[in-house]
Amino acid sequence: YRTSRIGEWLSTNGYSLETLGYTDFRSFAEAFPEMFAFQEDNNDEFIEILKWNDGEQELGTNSDHPADVFFGSDSLILNDDIIEMSQRSLYALTKIIGGSITVGQMKQEIYDQFKEAKQSGKLEFRGTRYIFPIGQSYDGYNINGIITKNLSPVGKSLYFSFEKTGYDYPDSKNAARENKVQNKSLSADEVKRIYSLLTNTFDCEKKLHMAAVSKLLTDNGIDRMEYGYFKMKDLLAQLPFLELHEEILGGVPQTIITIHRQANSTPVPLSVSTGVKIPDGNLEDFCNIPGKPISILENYLSERGIIPGFDTIIKNLNDDYNIARSKGQIRIYDGKIIFPCRYLKDDNTNIELTLKTSTYEGKKWFLYYVDTVVHDKSRTVTPGKQLENFAFLGSWGNFLSELAAKAIDEEWDFANSSRKNYQILIQYIKYTFSRLNREKKVCISENNEFAAFNTGLADDHYDDIYACFVPNDPLSGTPWKFAGFCTAASGGLGKQLVDYFNPLPQPPSYFKRSDDLYFDSTKQLHTDFEHIIIDNINRLPLAFLSDQFFDNSKAASIVENLKLCGTDHAKRTALYSELRGLILENSRLFVRIQNRLKDSIELAKKRVRWNFKTAVPSYFPKRDSLSLMLPLALVDESKPDVALVVELTRSGCYQGQTILTLPQAYIDARLLCRLTGDWLVPNKIFSASEEAVEDDI
Repeated sequence: YRTSRIGEWLSTNGYSLETLGYTDFRSFAEAFPEMFAFQEDNNDEFIEILKWNDGEQELGTNSDHPADVFFGSDSLILNDDIIEMSQRSLYALTKIIGGSITVGQMKQEIYDQFKEAKQSGKLEFRGTRYIFPIGQSYDGYNINGIITKNLSPVGKSLYFSFEKTGYDYPDSKNAARENKVQNKSLSADEVKRIYSLLTNTFDCEKKLHMAAVSKLLTDNGIDRMEYGYFKMKDLLAQLPFLELHEEILGGVPQTIITIHRQANSTPVPLSVSTGVKIPDGNLEDFCNIPGKPISILENYLSERGIIPGFDTIIKNLNDDYNIARSKGQIRIYDGKIIFPCRYLKDDNTNIELTLKTSTYEGKKWFLYYVDTVVHDKSRTVTPGKQLENFAFLGSWGNFLSELAAKAIDEEWDFANSSRKNYQILIQYIKYTFSRLNREKKVCISENNEFAAFNTGLADDHYDDIYACFVPNDPLSGTPWKFAGFCTAASGGLGKQLVDYFNPLPQPPSYFKRSDDLYFDSTKQLHTDFEHIIIDNINRLPLAFLSDQFFDNSKAASIVENLKLCGTDHAKRTALYSELRGLILENSRLFVRIQNRLKDSIELAKKRVRWNFKTAVPSYFPKRDSLSLMLPLALVDESKPDVALVVELTRSGCYQGQTILTLPQAYIDARLLCRLTGDWLVPNKIFSASEEAVEDDI
C-alpha cells in the first residue's frame, strides 16, 4: 500500500503520527517490523502490511481491507482525506440535479447530506456500502449517494458514486421545496411556445427519453419551479400533445415521451421558442466575418477544383443566409445560429455555418465555424468520450494507476500537481483509443467474448501493453467491461489475447510522410495573428502582456486585475473580453504584440535550424490532423511560454494556426510518442487547471 494511505487510515481512526510521537511515517514503520515490511524499491512510497501475532491472538485475520476497522460505523465523518470523488461524477451530478451549483459546492453538499442522513436516521448501511439521499433530478428521480470501500491499493480508502432511482426516499429538504410551489395551469401561449420548441428540435411520433426533453426545456429557460411544478414530469403531463408512459430500460423504470403533431397548431416563430432573435438583412450587415473561417472554406473548395474567389463566397453566403431564413432552414442550438449554404460536403450534404454572439463592440454576431466535415454516424461520440462509451472502466483512478504501474516509468503529471492524478495519462489513453477506433484497430473476437486494444505503451521489457475487456451486463450502458492490462502470452489475459487474435492488436499510426516530422525552415511561414492575439489572448503570459501595455494605463490595469482574480472564471472571462475590445480599438497595441510575436517566431525558426528536434509533431484529435509545434519565448528568450501550431498547406508554405499553452501542447504531442526534447518537458510545465489542459485537445 502507499505509505500516504496508511497514514490516512491511522489519522481517520484517531492515531496521527504526532500523537504517536513520530515525525514521519518511515520512522514509525521501522519501529514496528512485526507489522510493516519495506520493499526493495519504492521504499518511500509503498509498504507491505503484515499480519501480526501479539503472542495471544492473531490480529487482522478477519479483515481483508484496512478500512474495515471504521467502515460501517455510524461515527464515520466524510472528508477529502479518506474518500475518492471523481470530478466527472461530481460534474455529472450538478447537471442531473440542476441549478447553478458548482462542482466544489456539490462535494460539500454530499458531505452535508451524509451528515444529515446520519443525524436523521436515513443513512443505511447494507453490508458493503452506505446509501443516503442527496436530492432529486430535474426529471423527477431521487438521487442516492453510495459509499463503498476502494478495493485498489492505490488511492483513498473510500469511493463515492451515485444512482438515480424511483425509490421514494423521504427527503425533508425536497419536501420543503415541494411545499413552496403550487401547481398551476399553463397559458395557451406557454403551451404553444413549448410545442414549437419541441417540434423544432425533435421528430413527432417517435419515442424520446424524458431526460432529453427535460434538458431541452431547461436549457431554453423553462424552469418547472417557475411554472409551478416541483417535478418536470408533472409539467410535461399537463401538455396535451405529449404522451408519457413507463418502460424498463437497463433494469430501471424510465419515462418515455412521444410528441403528437397537432393538426391546427400555428407554429411559434423560432426566435420566440428559443429566445434567440434571427437577424434580418444580409449576413455581413449584422455579422463579423473573420478571414480564418472563410479561408478554411476557400481551401476546402479549391481542393475540389472550385475556385470562386473571396468576394464571390461572401456574396453567396449572404444569399444562402436569406434563403435559409425564408425557407425555415435555420437551426438554433445552445444560443448559436446554424444555417446551410450552397456548397456541399463530400457526402453531398450542405456545408453548415455557425454564428455566435460577439463579445466585441460593433456587430452582434460573428462567423464562428464552417463545418466541412462528413460526420460518421457510427462515431457521433466526441473523441474524448469514446472509450467511456465503449466500456465500463471502473474508477478512473484505479484504471490509470494500474496502467502507469505496468508501463515504463514516465511523468504523467505536470510540475505543480499536488498529488498524482495522471492528468497527462488520462488524455493520452482517451485520445489513443479514439485514434484506434478511427483506424478500426480496436479488436473484438469473432464470438464477441473478448475485446482488446494496444495502448501504445510498453513495459520495462519493451513489450506492448494491451487493454483487455469482457462482455458487460446486457442491461448496462456499455457493451464491454474492463478486465485488466496484459502483455502478450503473459498471465491469463495475455494467453487469452494470443488465443483470440492473430495478428495481435496494433498500436495507432499517425505519420504518412516525412513532412509530418520535420519543419523545413526554407519554406515561408504565414501566421494568423488575429486569431492568436484576439481569440486566444488568454493563452499569452500575463507578464508578456504587461510589458506590451507600458503606455496604456487601462490595459495595464486589466492585466493587474487578471493577476489578482485567481480561479474566478467569470471575472477572468469578463476581463479578457474587455482586453480584447481595447486591443481591437487600438491598432498600435495590436501591432506591438504582433511584432513581438514575429520576433519570437524568428527565434524559434533559428532554434529549429540549430536542432531539428525543436519542432515537435503533434496530433489534433477533433480534426484528425497532424501539426508541428514551435516554442515561442515571449518573456525570457531562454524559456518558452507557448507553442505555435503550424501546418503545411497544399501550396507548400506553412500556416501558423494558433497557439497552445504548454500543457495543451504536451498532451497533443504525447499522443505520438514519449518526448525527449529540451523544451516540452512535463516536470518543467506548470498547469493552471485540468480544464485549461483539455480546452484545445
